[in-house]
Amino acid sequence: MIKIINTQKDLNSYLEAVSLRNEILRKPLGMDIDNDGFKDGEDHVHFVAIEDDEVVGVVVLIPHWKKGVGKLRQMATSEKVRGKGYGIQLVKALEEYAIEHQMTSVFLHSRHYAAGFYEKLGYSICSEVFQEVGMDHYAMEKGIGT
Repeated sequence: MIKIINTQKDLNSYLEAVSLRNEILRKPLGMDIDNDGFKDGEDHVHFVAIEDDEVVGVVVLIPHWKKGVGKLRQMATSEKVRGKGYGIQLVKALEEYAIEHQMTSVFLHSRHYAAGFYEKLGYSICSEVFQEVGMDHYAMEKGIGT
């Protein structure tokens, strides 16, 4: 199941999502979400995938990061559910939300090894490779709702 959580009202789910992001995205790089100045904005929309009452996937949307453009960030799925389609479902839910809230495209920074995943979902690379958090990334974007 995919749902949007409120970071205040759904505190347990939010903390599980932050922990998942830390385990999958930060710790492998020698970083820690609690110590590296990482913050979620109040306007960020948090989508989670739930299986057996546990958060197994997360993605965050910064609505109207630029005029009409949402920014997808912090996509992570638990290793135990990879290949079950949760990542696709999370991105689709984020895109539907973005369309409903008058965004016409979604932008993201993809780690080099994840670019193929986003390309399969219709995203296009729109930059040269660049370094972020010590690894190669690509800027990617997809027009939505047209």
